[in-house]
Amino acid sequence: MNDMATSEARRSRDRILEILLRSEEPLGIQALAAMLGISRNAAHQQMVALEGEGLVERAETLRTKGRPSQGFRLSAAGRATFPRQYALLASQLLFELSRHLPPEQLRATMDKIGTGLAATLPAPSDPEDATAHIAGLMRDLGYQSHAVEGEDGPEIEAHNCVFHDLAIANPAICEVDLAILRSLSGKKVEHRRCMALGGRSCRFAFKPA
Repeated sequence: MNDMATSEARRSRDRILEILLRSEEPLGIQALAAMLGISRNAAHQQMVALEGEGLVERAETLRTKGRPSQGFRLSAAGRATFPRQYALLASQLLFELSRHLPPEQLRATMDKIGTGLAATLPAPSDPEDATAHIAGLMRDLGYQSHAVEGEDGPEIEAHNCVFHDLAIANPAICEVDLAILRSLSGKKVEHRRCMALGGRSCRFAFKPA
């Protein structure tokens, strides 16, 4: 497929997602083809690809004047491709909490949030591989993290922080990370390097509880 064809296919793909987002009812391939001004076969190929990516899902069969046709709608993953202002909301929430809670209570609240998040994640089953397992869970959350060997034992290094802007505004947000790591490892956690404080990465060391 040449660049022009690839670009056209991408525009059709994005347009399908937008049409399904705006539609109150599931739509069939024929209706989508007509809206896009493309062939039914081209629309079918786009829907197969989008379904394979998990961005659309099959809905109820549509009754038309002709033979019934399969209806499609956006999946939750498809809706998530559209912009959301989570960072803005999180920033405002942290600002309001910091206004009304003393520093110790704010850190305790962040600790509770991290502990709650950790409870939704699978705990390591092999103590020998716990650090690598936890680093993998952090990657699933959006961190560029990996297990490394520290001066006195295994550590986790993360080259980004999903809360970086919030941590710059208020380092109490780091308690979320620390609580997640404490809960999953069952150990004390030392925050040996922090990007919010100027470090080139974040490093976490584990000590017996």
